[in-house]
Amino acid sequence: MNRTLGLALAAAALPALPASANAGDFVDTRLVFIAGDDDFSHDAGTTVPSSPTTDIGSRVGYDQFYDQLDSSETGRESRTSLVLYKAVDGYFPGLTTAAGIVLELNHSRLLNGDPRALQDDGSYIRVTNTIGEGKIDVLLMPFRSDRLRLGYLWDITWGGDGVFPGTSPVPGAKVAYDQPLFGVYGGMKTSRLPYNTDEEDTRRGQLEAFFGFFGGARVGYEADGFRGDVGVGHFEKGTNPNGSVRGEPVNSWGASARLAFIDGLPFTPGNDLRIYTSDPSVPYTEWTATPETLAWRAAIEATRLEQLLEDPDSVGGTKAEVGLAGAAYGQAQIGMLRLGLTGIFRDLAFIHFNGPGAVHRFQALPDDLETNGELTATASVQYRLADWHLTPGLELGFQQPAGASNLVPQAGIHAPSVLTGRRTVVYRRADMFDDMGLTYPAILPDGADILPTLGGRLSLQFDLAKGFGLTGAFTVLQDNNRAELVQDRLQVNTLREFGDSLTFGASVMARAEF
Repeated sequence: MNRTLGLALAAAALPALPASANAGDFVDTRLVFIAGDDDFSHDAGTTVPSSPTTDIGSRVGYDQFYDQLDSSETGRESRTSLVLYKAVDGYFPGLTTAAGIVLELNHSRLLNGDPRALQDDGSYIRVTNTIGEGKIDVLLMPFRSDRLRLGYLWDITWGGDGVFPGTSPVPGAKVAYDQPLFGVYGGMKTSRLPYNTDEEDTRRGQLEAFFGFFGGARVGYEADGFRGDVGVGHFEKGTNPNGSVRGEPVNSWGASARLAFIDGLPFTPGNDLRIYTSDPSVPYTEWTATPETLAWRAAIEATRLEQLLEDPDSVGGTKAEVGLAGAAYGQAQIGMLRLGLTGIFRDLAFIHFNGPGAVHRFQALPDDLETNGELTATASVQYRLADWHLTPGLELGFQQPAGASNLVPQAGIHAPSVLTGRRTVVYRRADMFDDMGLTYPAILPDGADILPTLGGRLSLQFDLAKGFGLTGAFTVLQDNNRAELVQDRLQVNTLREFGDSLTFGASVMARAEF
């Protein structure tokens, strides 16, 4: 812990040293003070996640399933990006070289002793060469290449560092050629994973190098009109550690495609997919529209993945498990009014693609398991009162959670069919802003079906200065799949019953970005 804090303080001090400072060095910081209660209706320990009484500090319950789509953050995190950046013109016409050391210090993780409190966030070496209207771009990421992904909307992107099921670094490289009308790219990643083999192989348990290859193309213009994107990838995930298939290769592959229509509101990479440059992120209080603004964009995209996992229905066999995801989304700016609509589908195999395996690790879903995917729909509206520096907003969300169900005996192992019931498990992401494929299953009462979850947030943002603001929010959540363990009337058996599904919360947040 002391070492992590020391490294953080040393890194934070680097940009202040006159001898090493460059025009491109910056510290991009977001500092958040939040007070409130995510659930006024229930006592601590009676819900998942648990909700203490009103206090100061962030909590998991503030994170809603409709939050900050197309982002890995909620906006309520206190974190600092420490960037040392340098760009130099090359010795040859049109050649530019650049490099950036990018570190992220997450203050919440620091307080909790999380070793990920200070980590590389995409340091890179970059070489670009302009040839007429085209540009060749070579990007090298020596430590972490999570920003190099396939897919476009963050919530259904894939091929990040988590595609390799291990803790080793995942460096990567990408080469791209872009013109105004079209572009192509290709790249690779590597990681070192345990080599699982049979007992006679001397390499059993040793770290071995595994590879990932990806590429894609774009056609159409960035700012206006039509744009089409496609990307494909193949990633080696090591070898299977499970008994009867130990040592079998776990390979995966897939493709993503998007069609976009743009009128004055281009699709630019989000903060999670953008390679840092010399400019820090635009503060969240920035509002560039005018009363005359009229712009919109809309897109539809789909992804199909496959990976070789253990076949639970065939001893010693493997099968290619298919994962599907798709999204339709759009935004519009009408004067000082912002509108947004998003719909996302992810099946259970896609959600656990990085696991891999939903029920058992490195094992495909059984054929007799009935599954349903996750369907999320959100709508948002904001209106800017420029003279008063106020922005009221409303977010509404609907979600049909992912789940699985099968028949289980209710009267012993050899129960007759009349005493067999159906058990359903709801899978929720352990961290809805992380894509590691980690979920916590919630078992519903016997015979129950998965029901929709509804949520909404009413907010009011008051800007004090550029990058400084206050936000008050009131939330309502109707989680119809919340179950709890209770004793039956005879106090003999423990049963699951649906609990109170309605929660109310409120918070006040002061946020500064600089």
